[in-house]
Amino acid sequence: MRESEKMRKMLFLIGALLSISAFAEQTVELGSTSIKGNRKADYTLTPKEYKNTFTISQEKIRERNYKNVEDALRDAPGVTIQHTAFGPRVDMRGSGEKSLQRVKVIVDGVSINPTEETMASLPINAIPIETVKKIEIIPGGGATLYGSGSVGGVVSITTNSNATKNNFFMDLNYGSYDNRNFGFAGGYNVTDKLYLNYGFNYLNSEGYRREEEKENKIFLGGFDYKFNEKNRFRLQVRHSDMKDDGSTQLSKKQLEEDRRNTGLNMDLDTQDRSYTVDYEYRPTKNVTLVATGYRQEQERDIKAESIDDIKIEEDTTVELKRYKYYFYNTHSLLDAKFKENKDGVKLKGKFEYSFGETILGYDYQKSRNQRNSYTRSNTLITYNDGESDGNILPGHEQKPVSNKAYIDLKKISHAFYIFNKWKANKKWDITTGLRTELTSYKGLRRNGPNQAPYAEPEIKESETSRSLKNFAGEVGFLYKYRDTGRVFLRYERGFVTPFANQLTDKIHDTDLKSSKSTAGLMEPPVMNTAFKYVDNHLKSEETNTVELGFRDYWFGSLISTSFFLTDTKDEITLISSGVTNPAVNTWKYRNIGKTRRMGIELEAEQNYGKWTLNESLTFLDTKVLKANEEARLSKGDRVPLVPRIKATLGLKYKLSSKLSLIGTYTYFSNREKREMDDKDNVYKHTIDGHGVMDLGVLYAADAYSNVKVGAKNILNKKYNLLETKSEAFPAPERNYYLELNVRF
Repeated sequence: MRESEKMRKMLFLIGALLSISAFAEQTVELGSTSIKGNRKADYTLTPKEYKNTFTISQEKIRERNYKNVEDALRDAPGVTIQHTAFGPRVDMRGSGEKSLQRVKVIVDGVSINPTEETMASLPINAIPIETVKKIEIIPGGGATLYGSGSVGGVVSITTNSNATKNNFFMDLNYGSYDNRNFGFAGGYNVTDKLYLNYGFNYLNSEGYRREEEKENKIFLGGFDYKFNEKNRFRLQVRHSDMKDDGSTQLSKKQLEEDRRNTGLNMDLDTQDRSYTVDYEYRPTKNVTLVATGYRQEQERDIKAESIDDIKIEEDTTVELKRYKYYFYNTHSLLDAKFKENKDGVKLKGKFEYSFGETILGYDYQKSRNQRNSYTRSNTLITYNDGESDGNILPGHEQKPVSNKAYIDLKKISHAFYIFNKWKANKKWDITTGLRTELTSYKGLRRNGPNQAPYAEPEIKESETSRSLKNFAGEVGFLYKYRDTGRVFLRYERGFVTPFANQLTDKIHDTDLKSSKSTAGLMEPPVMNTAFKYVDNHLKSEETNTVELGFRDYWFGSLISTSFFLTDTKDEITLISSGVTNPAVNTWKYRNIGKTRRMGIELEAEQNYGKWTLNESLTFLDTKVLKANEEARLSKGDRVPLVPRIKATLGLKYKLSSKLSLIGTYTYFSNREKREMDDKDNVYKHTIDGHGVMDLGVLYAADAYSNVKVGAKNILNKKYNLLETKSEAFPAPERNYYLELNVRF
């Protein structure tokens, strides 16, 4: 089915469901009631900006078969989960390939985004899903409050760390591919001042493809202590140990033969640790001061195989002739150790007055990324020179090709901000904000000593020393035109600072020296496995966003709509060779002249009778306004890795007082991607769109337990999680699950 036909059908379905809601009859009430108290105070002190926020409640999480946070976000409106060789990423509002830098994920007020993108991962699955109280999807902006990396939106995850009553929840899961999952979470009021919370999750699965296995152990624990009515203290600790004995991408020809074929070996052993302390002081009813300190650590061991074509070109000074040797399908091994540490301090003060509130804050973060990697290819024996095959390199001993790399990069940021919310009258609210942020970089990349035929082993280094200053600001207006309806307009100027690793390119080394044994007999060779790092003078991105939205109840249906336009100057883009093995991959980071993202976000929900329906549609028009010839981006081109459309349809039908049918359909349109060949030329590749349907049955045995059984990808759609022009990582076909929940 053509893309245009799929789009028309999806729009028709959503329009039909929206129109059905007009016949529903239900009494609803806009807003919520909250009771202030010391125990229920929010340590983050973050006010609600004027946006259409989507909330995934704890109830919704527990009535569906979500094994982790990634599963919950996959069905969320406007959110795209991107898959990489090293873990998931969260995309919102067309962030595309730079989603780690444009979408911020925070847990209990502290960001968990990595500060490096090559081998780091976003640890959203390092949070026991059983401990999640709610997930808020905040689309677009937030640079004043959240700083760099929020232009696409914010995902705010709240755990049960400050609950007020004793509770316990446990789940048991079993599914296809021998998936076994067990978890529990709870909290206990030891005294009227001390509250303890805990959570644990264990997963073991053989994986979709044969000879794959995963094992995850995740722990969360802490306490909340109230000294008195003015002083509180909280400690939270998270630890995860994830082992993934997986495999690399397969050729598309192999996938056509058998989608469960095993690729080359790729083992990931990842440990995430997080420590957060909060101290809250309330000297008066109108003043709240919060100090937060945190440390986050990620360590990752990577062992991977790859099959690469090695090419050597050499010029002899004696024969005045160029020889080319091609070693096809050469087996390579990667052994890499990655470490990331983040230390931070957040100071905030909230001041409430009769007609509004003001927040003042200071953010500090220091990150350090270290990496040791070693790649070794098989001994070069059989070659092809374009005319015939040979088995001995002329005039030189046969040897393998090896590559060593060491990275030690630091990034430090200081930020000051102010945010004010003013209630002008009963109908009008006005928000303003301003933020300034200073970022500094320091570190080095070392490549070598490397081994190769004809070449002299040497070490090459590239040092990084940069400073960047950015600022953000916003103004917003909210008009309450009736009790249930409101419309808002906001403008925001934001920014995105580069990761430290993005300040250098990894390109082919064409300046190799001849080995001693061949000096004077030949010119330095050209090899497609020899690399060096070079400075690229990357700049920060500058963004300007205008957003118009409304939210209201009409005829028993909650409907929200947002229209937005974001222009980005100097957007950072990645151009890579698309090789799974990062040790033999090459890349360039460049600033695109100017890009534009326009879109509309529609959400609706109806509750009538035995039916609960929800629908969402996100339409994005992303394009390049100013071309970048080097990145092969022309004016009018789409921003890479951004689907034009995401649509979701969800339903819950109560068959009886205890039995419910739950279904979800999620659709993504196609995406474009750019890759580099072995000559550093750039070409485009299109990834096809797909739709996936899940269907399950929920049986509530009593007030304390329920059973869930169902199927995911029930239509058995064959699509890929990760894809290049020639290779792909397949998504699971139809699979089944059985789950038991107990709570009290």
